[in-house]
Amino acid sequence: MENRRHPRLQLQLPIRFIVEQPETQESQNGEGILKNISYGGILFLVEPPLPVEPGHIREFSFFLKPENTNQCDLAHLQAQGLVLRIDPPEPNSSAYGVAVQFLSALTKKDVTIKLTISSRRRVSPRAKTIQDER
Repeated sequence: MENRRHPRLQLQLPIRFIVEQPETQESQNGEGILKNISYGGILFLVEPPLPVEPGHIREFSFFLKPENTNQCDLAHLQAQGLVLRIDPPEPNSSAYGVAVQFLSALTKKDVTIKLTISSRRRVSPRAKTIQDER
């Protein structure tokens, strides 16, 4: 059983990212795969490896990419983060895992989320709704 402060959302989404070094204002951008994210951190895959090492503090911007590349990014997330580890590629892969702990609040800009929900059964209009009992 995992004992994390923040539950993780397991994903497999393409992302674009920008990593900035605060001291020099240098940045690197690229594309990767978002593996999981929470309010406390993120794990994403990238190839080739980023020029960061565990212990580095960087400014991160992540852009969720839509499946249709003609569309704009779906979401823009920003945070300052501490690079916790760089995972070597798994067998039959060349992508490195980058685990980052957020040091600042994760901010989101221009977020558009589209959900398609399908139900196998139809709910009658007189169905009761469950109220939060706080």
